[in-house]
Amino acid sequence: MSVTDFDERRKRILELIIEAYVSTASPVGSEMIARKLRSSLSSATIRNIMVELEEQGLLEQPHTSAGRVPTDLGYRFYVDSVMDAPRLSAERIQQIEVLIHPAAMEVEQLLERASAALSELTQQAAFVVAPTVKRSTVKQVELVPLSVRKLLCVLIANDEMITSHVIEVEEPLTRDEATALVRFINTELVGLSCVELLSSLERRILGESDSFYHLVKRSLDILQHALLTEPEERLFLDGATYVVAQPEFARDPHKAHALLKGLDQEQILLQRITEDLAFAGVRVRIGKEVQVPGLEECSYVAAPFAMHNEVVGGVGVLGPKRMDYPRMRSLVEAMSRSITDLLNRWDTL
Repeated sequence: MSVTDFDERRKRILELIIEAYVSTASPVGSEMIARKLRSSLSSATIRNIMVELEEQGLLEQPHTSAGRVPTDLGYRFYVDSVMDAPRLSAERIQQIEVLIHPAAMEVEQLLERASAALSELTQQAAFVVAPTVKRSTVKQVELVPLSVRKLLCVLIANDEMITSHVIEVEEPLTRDEATALVRFINTELVGLSCVELLSSLERRILGESDSFYHLVKRSLDILQHALLTEPEERLFLDGATYVVAQPEFARDPHKAHALLKGLDQEQILLQRITEDLAFAGVRVRIGKEVQVPGLEECSYVAAPFAMHNEVVGGVGVLGPKRMDYPRMRSLVEAMSRSITDLLNRWDTL
């Protein structure tokens, strides 16, 4: 019998095994499932079904136990075909909005608060993938000479995100020249994204007269240097200690060490999550699907958030494979909607 031929009885037993394992962190035996089913099936029948589930790769039996635990495939089948994410109450949704709203005056503070709040609500690690100034619309540029060949370039986006870079220039730059460059950039180019701003400068160089060419060229060189090392996204991560404290890591130092090393590989994790945010709705990655060395015993649940109908980032939780997927999905989805609502509301103020 293939996984696609599952009947409701087998689905229900798999569901009960996963729910029991999530709750206890201990292998699940047929007697426990029989008690949950209130004798509608005998322990012998349940044992036979558990053997079938093991043969299909959905369960496995640890060497030291008579019970069984879900495999990655078992969790995947459960997430895709069995679980039903609960609807959050109006009170819970309001709680989420209250938790993140006080910091909503600045986008960066809002997203940092959202990550901390989601970690607190789920008792797992929580993350936010946030856009940087590089993907934002430029509101203002400031250049502050620090010496004749060194200046501070400050970029301020429309969403109030700020980035600053110290730049070394090949030609000396006076304070008057810096003032002229700032006036030109803020008059001619503000309102464009960083990518559009650079493209506009490159086009203008080709068409400018000699008298104006130098000004445009200096502006382009400075802004290119400022944005060269600026990433497209960044990752806020809170609550790693919640994950380390989970039984599967707390009682196995090798797994705990691998987990911490995996969480240190922020750029790999960021890239993997960002790939999933290109898809609408909630995405769940389980075990080896995470594709980050050291996080094979973990899963994450992620969802994008948007501004003006454009995806600008994402939010999610990361924890052991033995997580309450229905609850995590509901909370991540609610947090995603709340961030989207606040970003769009904030932009109209």
